[in-house]
Amino acid sequence: MLVKDVKAYRAYLNAYYKQYPTVFPTGFDKGFQWHDSRISKKHNELMIRRIKLTDGRIYELSPCSMMPYLSGQTSLVSKGLLLRHWAVPYTVIAQVLGRDASFWECCEQSLARISVVGSVTKRGALPIHLAADEKVTYWNGQEVYIGLSISGDCVLGAELSLKEDTAQLQEAYGVFAQEARDVEPTYQPKSVNLDGWKATNQAWTNLFPHITIVLCFLHAFLKIRDVGKGLKEGFHQIGNKIWQAYRQPTESLFRTELATLLIWASLELTLNERVKAKIEDLCGKVDRFAVAYEHPECYRTSNQIDRPMNALDRYLYQIRYFKGHRQSANQKVRAWALIYNFMPFCDRVQKRKTSPKKSSRFEERNGFVYSANWLENLLIAGSMNGFRASPKIR
Repeated sequence: MLVKDVKAYRAYLNAYYKQYPTVFPTGFDKGFQWHDSRISKKHNELMIRRIKLTDGRIYELSPCSMMPYLSGQTSLVSKGLLLRHWAVPYTVIAQVLGRDASFWECCEQSLARISVVGSVTKRGALPIHLAADEKVTYWNGQEVYIGLSISGDCVLGAELSLKEDTAQLQEAYGVFAQEARDVEPTYQPKSVNLDGWKATNQAWTNLFPHITIVLCFLHAFLKIRDVGKGLKEGFHQIGNKIWQAYRQPTESLFRTELATLLIWASLELTLNERVKAKIEDLCGKVDRFAVAYEHPECYRTSNQIDRPMNALDRYLYQIRYFKGHRQSANQKVRAWALIYNFMPFCDRVQKRKTSPKKSSRFEERNGFVYSANWLENLLIAGSMNGFRASPKIR
């Protein structure tokens, strides 16, 4: 067994560090010594070793084949958590895979300790263009909000907020900011796409003073659609003009098209004041839309966040929202985000992926996986809980 041969184990760790340095603590390259070891009689005499770095910090080396605290085998738990991501009840998972409902609930919530940003970002810089929004849900019958931060189809932040005011939303989105700055201490995103809610805008401005807030163009269009459906074919003409403006390659052309749209609406929509008012509202926000041209790679609409939000919405409805303690509710939200980033794509999605094929969003983002098993991959990526100064290496 490799772990019992200290010479071979040291060589293995050094080789693994050269290949994947981000799963090791800072200072590992300066050397280490064996600190102690223990034997788990419950798991076939499994040996767990601890190392001591030159600065005195001590870390435990845990096998990714076992869950934290040796609570279960990863190969089995990965199946149960994948079912849970699709809102299969804990009791049903227990009937199919064994153990009891409490075990599976604990396995799910235990993932929440892992940094969402730190686990999914292993190669390359953090994204500088983001999209964010709040998902309305319920906790013990009370309306609450989940602040989602997204980029590149990966969930980078998911936290519960009891209110939709600046202070509460800043606290929720602030978890993403803290985790991002653990990865890059000077992290400063360039843009974030928001839906225009004042408290959300202020929360992001407080967290990142130099960020550019791009107002979602899609939300403005949907407001027009909501009041203009009765126009039938007439609405298609309005929609074509709106999206023609959106597709303009330069800011000056974009502004010109919206100005033209405003004049056309004032002349042609005299009998439908509600639609006319919504078009005037859209055109009046031209400055907030136009800032997107300063950042060509930014998100101009909320499409990037709508996809994971739709998946989250189905999950929340199927589990009939949250009950119990607020902390457990927040842990389940974070666990959902982590599984979303690491779970394997279905065969249909795999076929649509360009060559070389990618197995998960984590692999799409980083270009590699640590293990073929998605949960082992997550646990390794979550080494030291996804932080560079936490007490465990997987």
